[in-house]
Amino acid sequence: MKPKGLFFILLLLFSVGGCKKDNNGQAKGNYEPVILDGNYSGKFLASAQNGWFFGDGVVVSLQSGQFNSLISPSTLTTGKGSYQINGVTATFTNTDVFQDNTSVVTTAVLNGSYTYVIKGDSLFLAKTDASQTVYTYKLAKQ
Repeated sequence: MKPKGLFFILLLLFSVGGCKKDNNGQAKGNYEPVILDGNYSGKFLASAQNGWFFGDGVVVSLQSGQFNSLISPSTLTTGKGSYQINGVTATFTNTDVFQDNTSVVTTAVLNGSYTYVIKGDSLFLAKTDASQTVYTYKLAKQ
């Protein structure tokens, strides 16, 4: 067999065998445990297909699977509870009770599953709800 043919076969074997897949056909990586602990500040943005848009400052504290958040003091929207990391998804469970929903921007509260990306000291969280509203947190570690 010619050296080029052997090289091509070896390359094909390594590329096919180099990535294990789970039963859903998704690549299984060896995800290292992600530790997001720290204090972050930045922007919360929400936008809908009908043109509705909301943006405000946000402060988020993450510590040992627990979170606290505060959207701008002007809205006094808070959140607290627990979070879990699974692959590229961060799931937040808000346990704060809002007595008066008219003074709280509840869409700004961390709750539910978000795709996250870490770049240096920046943390980006994003999710889209059933109505196609996109919620994004753009945060920098303090």
